[in-house]
Amino acid sequence: MIDVHSHIIPFVDDGSKAMRISLAMLYDEIKSGVTEVILTPHYRENKYDAPIDVVVKNFNLLQDEVRKCEMSIKLHLGREISVDDRHKDYIKGGNFISLANTYYVLLEFPFNDKTDIDDVCYEVKLMGYIPVIAHVERYSYFRDYAAIEALKDSGVLIQTNAAAIVGDTSRKERAFVKGLLKRKLVDLVGSDIHSTRINHMAEAYRKVAKKDAEYAEKIFTLNAKAILNSKKRD
Repeated sequence: MIDVHSHIIPFVDDGSKAMRISLAMLYDEIKSGVTEVILTPHYRENKYDAPIDVVVKNFNLLQDEVRKCEMSIKLHLGREISVDDRHKDYIKGGNFISLANTYYVLLEFPFNDKTDIDDVCYEVKLMGYIPVIAHVERYSYFRDYAAIEALKDSGVLIQTNAAAIVGDTSRKERAFVKGLLKRKLVDLVGSDIHSTRINHMAEAYRKVAKKDAEYAEKIFTLNAKAILNSKKRD
């Protein structure tokens, strides 16, 4: 499996406050069957806005520790970009971290403040990037299967959290994700792991594979592999 959404790099957001915690989180990934993980610390201005050089430095330090410990997992760097009234200039400027230095961009929208997700994705595509909507089940105003299908048809990718698949979230989120999976509207699954959360990747994979092994392989591994193998930014 490939985990496309995680908060494991230490000292850059609310994911991990120590290197030993980050390593423990990676051991949990390995035990879950994850072989590659994209590390996606938050970028949220005035809250989680560690400079790129700091994020890269801490990513490299974590890489060094992984090598020392001979851990069987491959790390890639990305970032989860919060959508607000400044995200457009941030992305347009080009000085940001995409998923594994590709043209795919992981976007987090406001959970409850209604936002025109379709319009934001359209703008991001005009800038030359492919939007990946992070944990789509969390947006209380956007639980609309037809709207999500339309976004997918336009080239946007839909990510859901493993926790929502296994039921470790709100009732409405669980029900919505169940409907997404039934309609095969999910493209990617991520742990969205923080040090305070349980890694549900293995359990989520088993649950999806029990009903459709081919689809499980697609959303837990193959689609993520396609991102990693896609064209890199200059």
